[in-house]
Amino acid sequence: MAGAIAELAHRALASDFRAIDPHLARVVLVEAGPRALSSFPEALSAYTAKELKKLNVELMTHTRVVGVDEAGVMLQGVDGAAVPMPSACVIWAAGVEASPVAKWLGVEGDRAGRVAVDACLTVAGHPEIFVLGDCALAKDAKGKPLPGLAPVAKQQGEYVGKLLTALRRKPGSKRFAFAYKDYGALATIGRKIAIADFGAFSLRGFIGWLTWS
Repeated sequence: MAGAIAELAHRALASDFRAIDPHLARVVLVEAGPRALSSFPEALSAYTAKELKKLNVELMTHTRVVGVDEAGVMLQGVDGAAVPMPSACVIWAAGVEASPVAKWLGVEGDRAGRVAVDACLTVAGHPEIFVLGDCALAKDAKGKPLPGLAPVAKQQGEYVGKLLTALRRKPGSKRFAFAYKDYGALATIGRKIAIADFGAFSLRGFIGWLTWS
């Protein structure tokens, strides 16, 4: 999103206005972690940072947003000091809190409100209750939490549908565990620039953008 906004301001809209100068737009991408797109390999994150710089996007890592109001945002760096950044346009792209499913069910949830589920995506002690998608704290075979992505939720929905069908046809039959299959991840940086990670290999630049398209 930061790359798209920068391209719109500095290229696409630059010649369309007389009262304002889009060239003067300052685009700042604030990242609490050590690098952008942390779910991708470090090499692709480094490539992303380089391409964002070419688009005049300022990348601020190790920086948390601790406050948002009509004047802008309040940033906190590694030193713990809070520094205001004035802005008339703030776009939040750091995710959302899960629905309060844990409270509805009367069970414990994690910091984001997700409910821990077993291999069959059910709540402990309640095999009749399934929790999927962003509301579920599901883990892969290595014990790593599955990401809150659409492919995960879609595969979980298909799994539960098949499992319920099997249980309806043969009540009491043994349940088969859910296994997420990662087909890779893609992200666009700018016009005709993208990255793709397929585990065994990765793509970047124009070929990455063609793959994303």
